[in-house]
Amino acid sequence: MRIRMAWFVCLPVAGAVGFAVLSLSRGQDRPVSPALSPAGSATQAQGASKGPVAALAGGSNKPADLGKLSLLQRQMYQSARRGADWLRRANRADGRFNYGYVPDLGVGLEGDHYLRQAGAAFALARAARLFGDEGYAAVARQALLSLLLDTMPDSKNPRARYTSLPPAAVNRLAAAGLLVLAINELPSPGADLLEQSEQLCAFIGGRQRADGSLDYGDDSADARGGAEADGINYYPGEALYALMRSQRYRPAAWKTAAVRKALAHYQPWWRAHKNMTFVPWQTAAYTEAYLLTKEQPFADCVNEMTDWVCDQQYTLLDPRHPLWVGGFMGWVDGQQAGAPPQIGSAAYAEGLADACRVARQAADVQRYQRYHDALERCLQFVTTLQYTEANTRHFADWYRPVLLGAFYASHQDGTLRIDYTQHAVCALAAYLSDVP
Repeated sequence: MRIRMAWFVCLPVAGAVGFAVLSLSRGQDRPVSPALSPAGSATQAQGASKGPVAALAGGSNKPADLGKLSLLQRQMYQSARRGADWLRRANRADGRFNYGYVPDLGVGLEGDHYLRQAGAAFALARAARLFGDEGYAAVARQALLSLLLDTMPDSKNPRARYTSLPPAAVNRLAAAGLLVLAINELPSPGADLLEQSEQLCAFIGGRQRADGSLDYGDDSADARGGAEADGINYYPGEALYALMRSQRYRPAAWKTAAVRKALAHYQPWWRAHKNMTFVPWQTAAYTEAYLLTKEQPFADCVNEMTDWVCDQQYTLLDPRHPLWVGGFMGWVDGQQAGAPPQIGSAAYAEGLADACRVARQAADVQRYQRYHDALERCLQFVTTLQYTEANTRHFADWYRPVLLGAFYASHQDGTLRIDYTQHAVCALAAYLSDVP
């Protein structure tokens, strides 16, 4: 059995080596989009801002014509579809998602978390928008309604709402941010959900300090110590991104002002405490702010962080580790860590997709090319971490549907968790809809 399994593993590895070589050679001579040229017309830029699937599907329920997509785009499209289908199947009758699985043992994964439930709803809502799939939208909405049951009005501010779960169980700032993101990603959220989104935004706005930072602790303890010490790398960025995405349906000047004030605090903080995990959410927030306002400081921060992140990517094909190319190194104690890349690289792909939008708007050809190449390399790596028909043949037929389409932790760890698929689907959707 072990010999057969070893032979089975060799096949996808060999294929991945060839695919990686092909992808690297493809990227060398990619033509620059005319919309990136400063001489390009506004009409060109506006038309090209819709990605390949968005332009083909047109926001309808009709599937995209895959014949009009490149080979790589078709692969990404199918991977995103499989991931979104898995999220839909993972949704339970109570509206929540199955948290994950340990395939080796055939058991569910322990440690369910509210934030990851909200993140899964966000990813499925984004997939609904990309594919024009009403089924995805219905499941995402049901998940949101279930999650919103655990929120309540703020006694100190009747216009605000936050999670009623104790702060020890869920970070309230992050929960507000992810709920707002999921609501505003729905194709048609409805007035009831948008009203709750605005209340959650009011809670986020009320957490901003005089120096521009967001207080991500609870009322009785400073979350910058103890178990929440790493929270600054996640929670403020999620909340700031949520404020900007909520502008889609409920625009308000105060939201942009809050993000502008936050930039003045977090950019110098990041320079003094460089960290990989800080970048994607903050990049997303400042990308939306730049595209709305065209204010250069937002673009400068996105470019600075993304330039640095690109330096952390495995770009050369190493025969010893053929599957590493496109993934990202670790960052430990202020230094690169040459560790095997994991599914967390999908989050950096999300940031790269946003940075492509900034570079494209600014007609920064050189940066666009660099970010676009890094994005495609990363997504090709991410798709090697997805359960497909080809790499699940050793599982029992009845168990394979539990796995198919989901993304797993790494090439050494096949564990599934809903946020692994969340970030992968969001990154693939951003590439297909926003990056030509």
